Amino acid sequence: MSASGDPADLPPEATGAPEPRELRGLLPFEIAAVLALAIAPLPDALPVALPLLVVAAVSRGVRRRNFHELMHSDGRTVAIGVGAGLCALVLAVVAGAPCVELMSGRTVEWSAFPVVRGNASQLVLVAMIVIAMAIASELALRGWIVERVLELSPGPPVVPVLVGAIAEALVTPGDLAARIGAGVFGAGLGWIYVAAGRSVIAPICARIAFSLAAVVLEALRLIG
Repeated sequence: MSASGDPADLPPEATGAPEPRELRGLLPFEIAAVLALAIAPLPDALPVALPLLVVAAVSRGVRRRNFHELMHSDGRTVAIGVGAGLCALVLAVVAGAPCVELMSGRTVEWSAFPVVRGNASQLVLVAMIVIAMAIASELALRGWIVERVLELSPGPPVVPVLVGAIAEALVTPGDLAARIGAGVFGAGLGWIYVAAGRSVIAPICARIAFSLAAVVLEALRLIG
């Protein structure tokens, strides 16, 4: 009991109240926000990562959390993230795209920034956009969604990683093949996040490496 004798002055763990980080009653609203962003007709100029990051920041703020807590890393973490991103791109180009084309009978459209094709002057600007979107996406998907499920589900990380992958597939624009690819990529990034000790730096580096390398290949007209 506190000196004042008022239970309201006691810490949450002493009163049995949930810590601010939990707030399970907030979960339905968080799920609704993700679903709304997945189906909302957003303008083409507004990447879904930005409103998703806003929701993520609000959720973490309400629970008295911040993204800085998830940004611990070292050189090894960065190297693993970059290596994983580059390996993922190689697999996607060499094996993933041909399989999708064989099954669907359609050519895989890699182009997200056609302006860079043969135009080196646009490459720096596009690279900055790609880096910003990679950071926003990972803070929202791994730093919020996967981390949120990890907080609420103390068991093995399979469920949190799967939820993050499903969320990535839902908010990714495009056809079914694009969404499946995004989900597989999201699952890989989720495992990287968990393996790195719940550091968002690792999946950020992986996504940046994947996206930047893809833009360079597109600028060189090696993919399209």
